[in-house]
Amino acid sequence: MSCVIRAQNVSFRYQNGGLALSELSLSVHQHEKVGVIGPSGAGKTTFFWHLNGLLKPNSGHVEVLDRPLTEHKNINEVRRHVALTFQQVNDQLFCSSVWEEIAFGPRNLGWSKQRVCETVERWLAYFELSVVSHRPPQHLSGGEKRRVALAAAMAMEPQLLILDEPANDLDHRNRRRLIAYLKGLQTAIMVASHDLYLISEVTERCVLMDNGRIVADRPTRELIQDKDTLKRYEMEAIKM
Repeated sequence: MSCVIRAQNVSFRYQNGGLALSELSLSVHQHEKVGVIGPSGAGKTTFFWHLNGLLKPNSGHVEVLDRPLTEHKNINEVRRHVALTFQQVNDQLFCSSVWEEIAFGPRNLGWSKQRVCETVERWLAYFELSVVSHRPPQHLSGGEKRRVALAAAMAMEPQLLILDEPANDLDHRNRRRLIAYLKGLQTAIMVASHDLYLISEVTERCVLMDNGRIVADRPTRELIQDKDTLKRYEMEAIKM
């Protein structure tokens, strides 16, 4: 099975001198669902931002679909295939209606009007947003906003969906709905979350990060029940 993402020996230091990533290597294959866990400040978000060119490593390299992100000409093409949703969902919703929000990406790709409409209607139905399709995203509930962001991401037909704390601020009902939606998606997924129950239900493989490094890479159910390993990184194992 071919790789969607291949990161090799990636290191990154912010301008203030703080080391965010250190010799990090990771590959993600087509249709694979990978959880990324670790304490706050472990480098999860920083790593995600390297996967579609928002940040560039100081050393090492990242390839997406065999395209090196060190080559500027590849970045726009890569962003067509890697969809990233932010932890703060308000940061990426800006259109006048839910329908327009979902249509924005496909229109920018130059799709036909018919294809755009069919795509928007498909994801409105999947994420149960049809009844709010005319409303401004900024006026929706937190759970609805999260679903709009996901619908907009999936409308681009990505080969990799990257989710940074997707259950942030969701109540129990919306969290359960989110899990169901993610389990039904037929694409590779990387999801960072402190919610180990969500990680356990959505992913089959789990990566533990600390201080910009990968310190464990194991089957999800095995890692999230490993009390000793998780305690070492100030996390609590869960029972399955």
